[in-house]
Amino acid sequence: DSSVKSKFWGKSMELIQTSNVNIELLKHADHFTYCKPSALVRGLISGNRSVDFTGEMSIVNHATGDSCSVHFKEAGVFTSSNDMVECHLRRGGNPQVERVLRGSWSSHMRFEKSTTDSDVLWTAVSLPPDAHRYYGFSYFAMRLNELTPATQKYLPTTDTRFRPDQRAYEEGRIDDAEQIKQKLEEAQRTRKRERDESAVQWKAQWFEEREDPQSPTGRSWQYRGGYWDARAKNTYPPSLDLW
Repeated sequence: DSSVKSKFWGKSMELIQTSNVNIELLKHADHFTYCKPSALVRGLISGNRSVDFTGEMSIVNHATGDSCSVHFKEAGVFTSSNDMVECHLRRGGNPQVERVLRGSWSSHMRFEKSTTDSDVLWTAVSLPPDAHRYYGFSYFAMRLNELTPATQKYLPTTDTRFRPDQRAYEEGRIDDAEQIKQKLEEAQRTRKRERDESAVQWKAQWFEEREDPQSPTGRSWQYRGGYWDARAKNTYPPSLDLW
């Protein structure tokens, strides 16, 4: 479940997360929740555009009571870095900090065993050449729209990798992409208008809204099952002709 509210500050915009992310590791019976930090987009009008994460993110394992508070530090007088983080780990609801992690959300993270000794937990992979000309995409991000024969036959027709305007834009056919995008959006508005006129309520195929004691609102959208079985058998239920 993901929802945000925004605040416009003239030259910047703040995006504030208002819902929790749930991760369940069924093999270990662990259930984690966390709320993403606020994001501040600077340079909307002029100057270099950048995204800063600010505030605190709390990660809780509801099965064990373990928790981690992640502090995102803003750039200040003595440092220009806007990607520094500090994590405090606690066990079983105990308020005492057991471990401390420090680093940068964009480059690396260290486990500090003492004031003079630390272990590097992970480092970010280098970006592709000329990444600044391609929206700063990593190799992973560049492959998200890739379609291969091995995966194509298992995907539902509603998968966005089949979206023609997105494909045209990736292939450099900018004018075609814009025309196709306008056509798709007008068809979407038409379907919405027809549902409203017929008083038909839209129902999600694979998710449903349920009570959630960990959610700030008391409810969240949760997976209802069925997708992976349909994918394995390639027997998806009928769907709208989106593209």
